[in-house]
Amino acid sequence: MWNIWKQEIYKTASRKILWLGLLLLLLIVHLRLYEERSRYSVTIDGQSYSGQEAIEKDQALTAAYAGILTEEKVHQIYQEFGFYYYDPQQDQMVGNYCSQYITREMTNFNQTDSGQLESIQFLEGDAWEQKAAPLLQGSVRFDYAYGWSDLRETFSFLMSIVLFVLFIIGISPVFSDEYMLKTADILLTTKRGAKSGIWLKMAAALVLSAVIYTVFSALLWLMYQSVFGTQGLDASAVLIGVPLQGYGLDSILHFFLFAFFLGLAGLLLLTSMTLAVSAICRNAFLTVIISIVLFLLPYAWMQALSVLLTPFLSTRLLKALSHFMVSMPFFLPINWGFSFTAGQVQMHLGIAAVMTVCCAALGYWKYRNYQG
Repeated sequence: MWNIWKQEIYKTASRKILWLGLLLLLLIVHLRLYEERSRYSVTIDGQSYSGQEAIEKDQALTAAYAGILTEEKVHQIYQEFGFYYYDPQQDQMVGNYCSQYITREMTNFNQTDSGQLESIQFLEGDAWEQKAAPLLQGSVRFDYAYGWSDLRETFSFLMSIVLFVLFIIGISPVFSDEYMLKTADILLTTKRGAKSGIWLKMAAALVLSAVIYTVFSALLWLMYQSVFGTQGLDASAVLIGVPLQGYGLDSILHFFLFAFFLGLAGLLLLTSMTLAVSAICRNAFLTVIISIVLFLLPYAWMQALSVLLTPFLSTRLLKALSHFMVSMPFFLPINWGFSFTAGQVQMHLGIAAVMTVCCAALGYWKYRNYQG
């Protein structure tokens, strides 16, 4: 049994395209961080700083204003630093993290064409009540979160699309390769090959995927921590773009832990789904194509299919299908972005768990009953 386990781990781990893809992703993140640090600038008391020094100066300044975000604190920041704006003479943005946050979240900055100082003003009336006021009700803890906001964007994109496609390519040959090499008939005649051996193949793929995902996530975290430190992890997750409504996440640290486990659940489902397709198809390339189509199907549903089928399906059925789609690997790692309640998130994780088991059972049954 141990030999079967080692052999399956080795077969999957020996696929160079998976490791080359992972190394390329880490290189891209490294280059992104290098560029982000190089072009980072801050203006404090009329003095401009750039690079790592600017990050450290900005962090030290923001630490003085850390704590519960209030209207008084917002006006204090405005009185001290003014708005964050574009200076055409310097051809750069002028300000610091504190002024940038209140400008982007509480003014008409995003509606201005140029971002120049004379066109920026605080929101008023309904616009203030809808966008700014919810941040000032005593539940938002403010601190430096620039780096974590960038990591959230990087993490979400890599986990929801690029990394998962790499795993599809790496996992797809598990069963289909044996069909192509004509070894499936021989393996299925052995005592373990038709029973526990199948489960060991699937377990090896699931465990290896989970380990690689965990190590990759840890490396990503360490890369950002080396540039931005740990400041701001206890700040509210809304500072990095997590919706204030829906399932409440106490802090940025809680958010990243939550996002990690959502991604892990999505990856296990994706692996199980790919294994099922691999057991059904007799060609590894076809397995990759079908698995990627299934992976992208939820996106197609949200973008077009749900609209096209609206006249033909009931509202309840459309809603149920939409909840099912956001439980799939494409959307599960970014499930937090839909403002779902805790109960709905638990439902989506439950659907994902059931589908993982069903796909594994389907893969087992199809491979075991293979007849060449």
